[in-house]
Amino acid sequence: MGAPSPDLSNLWLARAFNAQDVEAAAALYHPDAAIVQVDEVHGGTTIARGADGIRATMAAYIGMKPHMDVVTHHVTVAGDFAMTRSQWLITGKDRNGKPVEVHHHGMEVHRKGADGTWYFFMDHPFGADAHWAIERPPHTE
Repeated sequence: MGAPSPDLSNLWLARAFNAQDVEAAAALYHPDAAIVQVDEVHGGTTIARGADGIRATMAAYIGMKPHMDVVTHHVTVAGDFAMTRSQWLITGKDRNGKPVEVHHHGMEVHRKGADGTWYFFMDHPFGADAHWAIERPPHTE
């Protein structure tokens, strides 16, 4: 399915989450995609790959009965690839039915499909979080 443009991909993903539609969420990912899973949702940080891994990842999110709010801060397109930076917040229920919020700053690479639509190709939901920052990079020789 994909999205019509990389700047709309995160919005379409949020709409799929808010509709609790696993198939629509998974269809936004390229069949060879990779996504870093989130501790708060998946119980660990691993990388899911391929259609089956992506579908299982989306099912875990949808299992939270989520509401997702998202903004795409940046889009860079180069040929059939694009890079986006997003900020998102998911509210829902954890495995024990307690309210939970998951909030991160993501980095995503998109790939244009043969059908002209854009698919998530690499998704790191917390790849742009501030905790990655250091005060100053080490001196490079």
